[in-house]
Amino acid sequence: MSFPDEYTAFKAYAKQYPNACILLVDTYDVLDSGVPNAIRVFKEMQEEGIELKGYGIRIDSGDLAYLSKQAYKMLADAGFEDAIISASSDLDEYLIDSLKAQGAKIDSWGVGTNLIASNGHPAFGGVYKLAAIKEKDDEDFVPKIKLSENVEKVTNPGNKTVYRIYDKATGKIRADLICLADETFDTEKDMIIFDPMATWKKTKIAGGTYTLRELLVPVFLKGECVYTSPPSWRSAIYAPKKRKLSGVRPCVSSIPRKSTWTYLTSCTRSNPDFWRRWAKLPSNKDLYMKNAPVPESLLPIPDRCTVFSFPYCSI
Repeated sequence: MSFPDEYTAFKAYAKQYPNACILLVDTYDVLDSGVPNAIRVFKEMQEEGIELKGYGIRIDSGDLAYLSKQAYKMLADAGFEDAIISASSDLDEYLIDSLKAQGAKIDSWGVGTNLIASNGHPAFGGVYKLAAIKEKDDEDFVPKIKLSENVEKVTNPGNKTVYRIYDKATGKIRADLICLADETFDTEKDMIIFDPMATWKKTKIAGGTYTLRELLVPVFLKGECVYTSPPSWRSAIYAPKKRKLSGVRPCVSSIPRKSTWTYLTSCTRSNPDFWRRWAKLPSNKDLYMKNAPVPESLLPIPDRCTVFSFPYCSI
């Protein structure tokens, strides 16, 4: 189910849940779009004679303290000072305490991940975000994007696929590439890849030194099965895993001596102060030395340090 705009979506939700109408207002812009559209819907519900109870808004990203206070002011000015303002976005007891200390106008706390996932056993976050839409009579998909004050929540529009990049000489994995589904690549040409959230982090892979393998394999197309299963469950489970693990660098697949390496933010000569500050902190220097077999001579600024959330290794 999809709607052409935020207001239409809010109207449909209010019709479905008139007695518990909590509207998510951060899909596009909390203060310029979400809250004004919510107020519009609440006013129309009043005009239709619907008693407003259990109604309000939810904010799931951005500066929750600031946004909640501004949203409350907008709601109160419109006559909806009793509207619920709910907040979520990886809340825990520390963040809630901080938000209360900042005077956040929040009266409903949506605690999920940090309530059900044990400390030290992180949850793998997964979300559904609309990337493109095609109406019944359309020939092509129309790309869609979600905007957010949190950079990691801004989506890349359009239908996409994923390729795994392998080093031709060693067979080891270099990177995974997210691209549009209809993009084509010439492996004989240089490729520039970059972090989708921190686009200034770029890597050049020389043409002729890599191969590509598409990871998204269709199983059904137009109602027909187009996928051939492996000959047996044993080969389906063990052989591909063994083959895939052989392409992982030993420093990534091995068990670290104490704990997983804490990944670093990429740094270059253009931003040396970050590395100096990080390395000189006693706790970080201690972590750096204990969890990775790296001599102290490497602590000064490197020409470049690569970002990995794996045990430390250089490439």
